[in-house]
Amino acid sequence: MKATQAKFLCLYFLLAFSCCKPEKFSVKKHQINLGHFLFFEKKLSVNRSKSCASCHSPQFAFTDGYRRSVSALGENLLHTAPSLINLTGSSYFDWDNPGVQSLETQIKRPLYNKHPLEMGCNFSDAGLQKLFQGDSLYYALFRLAYPDSDTTFTAGHIEDCIIAYLKTLNFSNSRYDQYLAGEQSALTEDELNGLQLFSSDRLKCSRCHRPPAFTLSHFTNNPDSVYVNIGLYNLAALNTYPPADPGIRKKTLRSADDGKFKIPSLRNVMLTAPYMHDGSVETIEEVINIYARGGRKLDYGEYQGDGFTHKNKHPFVQGFTLSSKEKNELICFLASLTDTSYLANPQFTEPFSK
Repeated sequence: MKATQAKFLCLYFLLAFSCCKPEKFSVKKHQINLGHFLFFEKKLSVNRSKSCASCHSPQFAFTDGYRRSVSALGENLLHTAPSLINLTGSSYFDWDNPGVQSLETQIKRPLYNKHPLEMGCNFSDAGLQKLFQGDSLYYALFRLAYPDSDTTFTAGHIEDCIIAYLKTLNFSNSRYDQYLAGEQSALTEDELNGLQLFSSDRLKCSRCHRPPAFTLSHFTNNPDSVYVNIGLYNLAALNTYPPADPGIRKKTLRSADDGKFKIPSLRNVMLTAPYMHDGSVETIEEVINIYARGGRKLDYGEYQGDGFTHKNKHPFVQGFTLSSKEKNELICFLASLTDTSYLANPQFTEPFSK
């Protein structure tokens, strides 16, 4: 289908929806729909090359598959893109900034930040209105989302609609969820054994990746529980992470916070490689090996050192022993957390014609 045809059809359906009774299709739903388009809209970036979805693709569970994300100017950012799935109910939203405790605060960095620049959106409200001027699709979307507004497309409108859309990215239809709902055959014997290992005192995985969110930011607002050091680095045995990326120490300025990063969710973890805050771990097998050792040892490169001995390392990360069979069972369980059912819903995929 040509882009102009797709745009015409989309506009047709939008106008049809506008005739529905309010209870059938609420203003909030129209704002979510507008947010869906804006999430995939590259015109918001400084050079029209990047959208939110560029770093948070549905295909990769709303991550991007890169070790470190790339800005609109082609520069590597500091961190890998975290998944945006199931953010509703979270207390924290940033890898290394515990001060970001809402999506309203978080969204400003990727949209507007200059150092480092991400999308680099630098339009005034008047500039935004000019940007979308004459676009019949967005005009219709906006009129439905804000029927009483005297203006179109302020920064506040864009932020609110993208946030409204992000709050719909809540998915819980993995085979693990089906098992919890009573479908006993949803998990295989290996996956059930892996679940037992994951929940065991020997491995302690579930202590920090607590179900059903598989992170702690949905259960507590205590940053000392949400941000932890897992022994990934220990430069020259000096109890430090790379100086350009020291975790929340960058904000708190406390040496006790060196190497502390947000515990990510494990939902769809098999789709979100590479792993860790800096994407420095390529495979899930390597992740398990690091935890089994009680920290990572680097014998080469500029970050040489043994993370096992970092004094800030979380007490749960002391190492454990797994047989090959047990490791496979643990991986099988982690794979059961995969839910890609949302890809069949147009609401969560690219809305523009390819």
